[in-house]
Amino acid sequence: MILRSVTLQDFGVYAGTTTLDLIPRRRDGSTVPVILIGGKNGVGKTTLLEAVRLALYGRRALGARVAQADYDAYLRDRVNRASGSEGAAVSLEFDYAEAGTIHRYKIRREWAVRARSVVETLDLLKDGEMISSVPREEWHSFLQELIPPGVSQLFFFDGEKISEIAEGGDDDEQLGAAIRSLLGIDLVGRLRVDLGLYIARHQADDDSAAAARLEAVNRDIQVSERRAATLGDEVAELVSQRDSQARAAEQVRRQFVAEGGDAAVQRDKIEAERGEVRRAIGHAEHELRDTANKLLPFAMAPRLTAAFREALVGAGAGYDAGATASLLEAIGEWRAEGLPTRQAKWGTAHWSDLEAFLHARTRAPGAAVDCPAIREVGDGTTAIARLDEVESVVRPRAADLLCEMDRLGERARALEAALGRADSASAGLLLDELQLTERRLGATEAMLAARQEEWKLVKGQLVTLEREQKRLLSEQAGSEKAQLRSALAARAGQALADYEERLLTHKLGQLKNEFVRCFNHLARKENLVADVEIDPASFTITLIDRTRNGMPKSSLSAGEKQIYAIAMLWALARTSGRPLPMIIDTPLARLDSEHRARLVERYFPRASHQVILLSTDTEIDEGLLAKLKPSISHSYRLDFDQVDGRTDVTQGYFGVDAHAAEGRRALQQA
Repeated sequence: MILRSVTLQDFGVYAGTTTLDLIPRRRDGSTVPVILIGGKNGVGKTTLLEAVRLALYGRRALGARVAQADYDAYLRDRVNRASGSEGAAVSLEFDYAEAGTIHRYKIRREWAVRARSVVETLDLLKDGEMISSVPREEWHSFLQELIPPGVSQLFFFDGEKISEIAEGGDDDEQLGAAIRSLLGIDLVGRLRVDLGLYIARHQADDDSAAAARLEAVNRDIQVSERRAATLGDEVAELVSQRDSQARAAEQVRRQFVAEGGDAAVQRDKIEAERGEVRRAIGHAEHELRDTANKLLPFAMAPRLTAAFREALVGAGAGYDAGATASLLEAIGEWRAEGLPTRQAKWGTAHWSDLEAFLHARTRAPGAAVDCPAIREVGDGTTAIARLDEVESVVRPRAADLLCEMDRLGERARALEAALGRADSASAGLLLDELQLTERRLGATEAMLAARQEEWKLVKGQLVTLEREQKRLLSEQAGSEKAQLRSALAARAGQALADYEERLLTHKLGQLKNEFVRCFNHLARKENLVADVEIDPASFTITLIDRTRNGMPKSSLSAGEKQIYAIAMLWALARTSGRPLPMIIDTPLARLDSEHRARLVERYFPRASHQVILLSTDTEIDEGLLAKLKPSISHSYRLDFDQVDGRTDVTQGYFGVDAHAAEGRRALQQA
């Protein structure tokens, strides 16, 4: 298979019509496999991968169980808003070999948004003509049989798929399904079932009980499969309905709160808090009044208070005359005796200046009392202390009380407003609407839980029935009572059982060898994995190191886990023998430089005959680009135009055109 081109019309970040030529070029007589598409985050690299999957699988591209409403929402969201269009389309053209003949297919999936609905159309051409051998309503199934979605996940993958395999602990079931589908083993199983039905319809009368039981089991399996599919669709629809109702309930809840409904529900709590705030305001006012009756007025006239304090100090208040006299006497003794020893040379002028200063600071007894300022307040020293208390204690406390009263007043006003909203009549109506939406949501969640439980039960019954079918087929294949006309079918059934077992063993052996070869080829540590064991029943994988001991996947580093996932995908592709192209989206994000270099040199050039590589400039940088250049057929660069709100595509990779001879050309047509 060769992907020839992909076309996006008003899809995602691509406005207008964008076509990318994906055919690998030939150089020096051989095909160069890598088509490199570069772009920074958010410019539309993953959108290209989405377009390929969407063109092939439609709703199935989003997952096995996706509700139609979710699919419609996805299509509506993928229409480019900047283009002003009411619809979008994706097209995929590819060559596919059937019975040795190469046919050219073209798929075009188009949809238009009309009010609340989305109308989708699908066109499928083969060799230039609309396919008529398959009814239009079965085209989806035809495409899924042409390239099964489970198979495509191993060839069209992104970093998320790599992380899922690298980090997932429950990937054995997925791996088993991939191995059976990719290697063709599931076809053998279906053929065995068909042979069993043939034998059951032609078996002898004496063996009719076993035949009837097998037919009953087959009917029960078909019924269970249809019921499981129906329940899966119902679960998907209920999940979509639940999410829609949850969004509606959240919107009503926000409006309910905005209209004061939350306050109405919590009225008693708000009133209690309002009482606490009022009491706190009363306490603050009482303390402020008490302070106002004492020293607070002095804080209201700081300049006058400072002048009064200077007058008190100037009148000698606050000085101790006795202490000053004692100090003068001590200085006189020090001058006479010289002890303790003085370091500086003091002259008579120095001693005279010091004594004059101390005398000037000392008032004669009764001088302070004669000062009018001190005579009015009594003890001037006490008055100075009280004035100091005004600045150090009273003023800061008064400021704190005012700030606290402002805060409490603002909170009181907010509580009063909340109580006012609580009395609003609209809040009551919104409360009724909120309760109704929550009841609906609860009913949907209950129904969803019931359907999920029933779905789980049906799937469990299906597993039991398939186990019973397998047992009956094994007994039937070995039965000696089969009639002559069913003997050959019975032997064929037994041969198919043996063939299926041997084919699985053979293919798993090939897969193990390929995986060990691929892993050690890509890993930085030489021969880190010597062997691998894959259980043929559960498909549990056990890594074996060089000492033949089991090595859990959890013991690998983060980068080695990524290499493990890539090696497993590569080994599955090589073992399958299917010539499908590879589309790899941002595979290097979590790898160190050495592992990146190994992938560029050893994996990308050999992964497939066509490798479409989607990368950022930080993943494949200038150094890695030089290593990959011999394997690059051609390259594109994606750039987002902020003005027009669209992504433009040009040839070359981040300013470096690998094929200057081809020239630079725009790929957009408005």
